[in-house]
Amino acid sequence: MRDDDPRDRPMVVAICAFRCENVLKHVSHNLAQLSGDEYFVLLDRPASPEAEKVAAEVRAAGGTMRIIGATRGLSASRNEVLAEWPEHHVMFADDDVRLDKAAVTAVRESLRAGAHMAGVRLRRPPCRLPWYFTPGQFHLVGWHRDEGEIKIWGACMAVDTAFAHAHGLRFDLKLSRTGKSLQSGEDTTFIKLMRRAGGREALLPEHSVVHDVDRGRLRLRYLLRRAYWQGRTEAGRNETVPGLRKEWNRHRTAGWPLACLYGAATAAGAVHGLLLRLRRSRTPISSQHRPDQM
Repeated sequence: MRDDDPRDRPMVVAICAFRCENVLKHVSHNLAQLSGDEYFVLLDRPASPEAEKVAAEVRAAGGTMRIIGATRGLSASRNEVLAEWPEHHVMFADDDVRLDKAAVTAVRESLRAGAHMAGVRLRRPPCRLPWYFTPGQFHLVGWHRDEGEIKIWGACMAVDTAFAHAHGLRFDLKLSRTGKSLQSGEDTTFIKLMRRAGGREALLPEHSVVHDVDRGRLRLRYLLRRAYWQGRTEAGRNETVPGLRKEWNRHRTAGWPLACLYGAATAAGAVHGLLLRLRRSRTPISSQHRPDQM
């Protein structure tokens, strides 16, 4: 192997976090699932006594943590990780994911065997689901269905950063979730670019981790907002028609009433996204880059 071969180095498990309480909730469990891997938390928020306390607890548990000092969004955090470990295997996980030792091992082994990207099943925690939330809406909160095929999603995905750097790939800041927006798609867009560059994909549906999302995300109001932002995402990455078709095929498994409800929210987001793109395209370049705005 080359001296800089990622297979010679520990895999980095990178938690790009925003909520301090989620980091503390899962750090002990997650560290117990590792076997020689590095555990790194990047906190996407301003420094504070609470954040410093969390950092101290992560370090005491055996991980490392850095506080960015401002909120810049998920894509910016992931790009920071890519820059910090340019010749490594990195497994990104959300701050509300509970890892599983067998899943982490399977991901590590698949990358060392030559895969450039890998993903496992994102399983739901034990909870009662409301009537308006069916498997057709699982993707809105980052859950795969209990059976069947999976796709690589950002809540738990691994990449060969050397391959990404060799092809100049980064996470799209325009698709990043920041502040109150529920923008998404930076993860699947990145994986699509990896695939187009010739990257080998390892899908591991027989292995899973628990995506322990906040139960507030199961409220109808949140789910409709999330569906709306999914439409904005599809328009933002110039995939409006195939994106709407994909979302409709998911929602229609819930039956016509719910399919129409979620489909309308998604379509509204897509139309709004298209109008925003049209307005930006008609804005004169001079007014977008006036010297007094630089």
